[in-house]
Amino acid sequence: MYEPTGTPIRVSVPDRRHELIADLFVQAVVTEGANETATQAAMRTAGQRGEELGEEERTQLRPGRLGAERGLTLCEHMLDRHGFEPAREAPDRLRLRNCPFHPLAAQAPDLVCGMKHAFLTGYLQGLRAPAVQAVLAPSPGECCVALRSTAPTDETETH
Repeated sequence: MYEPTGTPIRVSVPDRRHELIADLFVQAVVTEGANETATQAAMRTAGQRGEELGEEERTQLRPGRLGAERGLTLCEHMLDRHGFEPAREAPDRLRLRNCPFHPLAAQAPDLVCGMKHAFLTGYLQGLRAPAVQAVLAPSPGECCVALRSTAPTDETETH
């Protein structure tokens, strides 16, 4: 015999986590300034939340000065906890194999992908990891944001 439980149980494959983006949307609406659009408020809120998370982790971990590889490793752990399924493509690149906000991202890709980009950029700022940057890099079936080293590669160096 089955009976209801007070503990919610949710299973999603692949991992979907709409709570974070829903909370960001609510905060954007509640704090929207007179001189900003709803989209601007959403981007601001996402960036602020990411920065707060980065600052919290920096305080807890005390990682010292972060180079690209260590910065990407810390990002990888956070992204894994949030359902992004990070994968190292190279020592200086991290691709996100899952979008935990799909299908919202399919409905409003500019808004949702922009918010993810702002969130991750804020996280890197709060973590104080200037050697890593979040970039928009859409790829079919994966998250639209990737992380990579800010150091020039052989292909982009000028002589």
